[in-house]
Amino acid sequence: MKLQRRITIHFSIQFILLLVALFLITLLLFFFIANLMTKEELRANIQSGIVESIPLGTTIYDDKVTISEKWYDLLKEHNIWMQLINEDGNVIFSINTPDSIQSTYSEHDLLVIESTRKMDDYMVETVYENWDKDTYYYLFGFRNDSEVMLEEWYEKYSKKGKIQTDITLLETELQKQKGYIDIYQDGKLVETIGESSENNTKPLEIIGQIHEPGKHSTEVFTYHDEENNVSWALHLVNEDYNDHNSWLLPAKETQYFLMVVFISLLIAISISIWNGYRYGKPLIMFVNWIGRMEKNHYVDVLSEKERRKIFKKNGKVKLRYRIFQEVFQSFSKMSEKLIAAEKERNQLEKTRAEWMTGISHDLRTPLSSIQGYGHLLESNQYTFSEAEISEMGKVIREKSDYMVQLLEDFSLVFQLKNSVITIEKQTIDLNKFVEKNVLKFKNDLTIQDKQFTFYASSASCYADIDPKWFTRVLDNLISNAVKHNPPNTMIAVNVMNQANKAVIQIRDDGKGMDEAFVANLFERYYRGTTTEERIGGEGLGMSIAHAIIQLHDGKIDVQSEIGVGTTITIII
Repeated sequence: MKLQRRITIHFSIQFILLLVALFLITLLLFFFIANLMTKEELRANIQSGIVESIPLGTTIYDDKVTISEKWYDLLKEHNIWMQLINEDGNVIFSINTPDSIQSTYSEHDLLVIESTRKMDDYMVETVYENWDKDTYYYLFGFRNDSEVMLEEWYEKYSKKGKIQTDITLLETELQKQKGYIDIYQDGKLVETIGESSENNTKPLEIIGQIHEPGKHSTEVFTYHDEENNVSWALHLVNEDYNDHNSWLLPAKETQYFLMVVFISLLIAISISIWNGYRYGKPLIMFVNWIGRMEKNHYVDVLSEKERRKIFKKNGKVKLRYRIFQEVFQSFSKMSEKLIAAEKERNQLEKTRAEWMTGISHDLRTPLSSIQGYGHLLESNQYTFSEAEISEMGKVIREKSDYMVQLLEDFSLVFQLKNSVITIEKQTIDLNKFVEKNVLKFKNDLTIQDKQFTFYASSASCYADIDPKWFTRVLDNLISNAVKHNPPNTMIAVNVMNQANKAVIQIRDDGKGMDEAFVANLFERYYRGTTTEERIGGEGLGMSIAHAIIQLHDGKIDVQSEIGVGTTITIII
């Protein structure tokens, strides 16, 4: 759940950052396109572009005006003046305005300007704009020298629109200006003066040259005599015309556009590479780990090189891999469990071999005795007395009983291993219960060579146990002390209370056991000595006792020393 939350948060942040990046790129492209459109408008028609662009780039606060310096230069370069008028008719801001132009305006003045679009010798363009609940009025004044020159030529060289003087004088003037004049009367082209660079001009082409002079090789200026229905169209070479395909951006703008595209692609590629590096490498690592586990390489599932990549010197996961730290921990735990399972499997194989060896030995010995006596009885070579036959029958019975007990122990071990035994607990007085089991051994005439002592708890001592199975525990533990110790061994059994727990302690002063033997004492069918003199399946006895105590949620501890003796402590 922690990993899921971390990955969710990580990808959410990544998604938000990506959206922010896309927003910024979009915003940048928007400003770029807006700027490009402004420049294109200015290039197509500088006058119209200035009129439309300046109000958009002007900031007005409390009749204080802020405008970019570039507009000062453009207005001056193209001989255009500008005034900004407030609601009271006062000019609050001006650029390049001639002294002859007034600084205050009445309602009548503004109406005349709006109607005639003229002031003195200037053509005027106007813009009405609301700004922060205030209204403002822009005036832009233009005076084109070429239009003035055309009007002078019309007055000088024509009468009622027709050339009346020597045409060579006008041609000389046109040659100086690198232009030509088309004369129209009653809607038809009647004469061309000068060298024309274009043939068969279409009606909209000349309109385009007027409205978008920056996009054509020639600029057109017109003079119309309404009285005589005569129009002169002056065509002059556009010195600023740049002959490039209309679909291509100007060089500088192209660079900016390509730069934005390149940065966008770089960001996208960088994010892709980063994601591949961030998530691809760990995934490849995981695949390699799984491959090593498949080959049973549990110890080196994480190579030293990979370990240095993932972990710092202090053992902490590096930042780039921190999102997967639960995965690393899971792999580490899995590796540990697999190593433990492998060890357990090997131990089980070893134990199985020991079991088979032990079982074979335990069964072979009594079976050999039974088989030998059977051959003797079967053959007619010997004559046995009743006492000899009785003795052989006794041995055969004892060996058979031994094998039956051994098989029963096998069955019990299987049940304990698979947890199919039912424990029915009762509250038992341990003093009486343990003493009864000790007396059973003390009163056994076959083991008179051992000395038994019982020490009861000074206070009442009760425990919740299954009497049947716990009797088996005591029998196995005491029998083990009897069978593996020399004559005259003292065996003492104590019952006591410790920290609200019932404790049974079995001590002997026999020969003791080494550390290796103690460590494997409860392993199923572990043998540290030979089995010739044993009766019963004692190879399983300690394992059975240990398993039963565990089913009672108890603990068993063994302390032993060679030549000193052994102490077995049961806590329940």
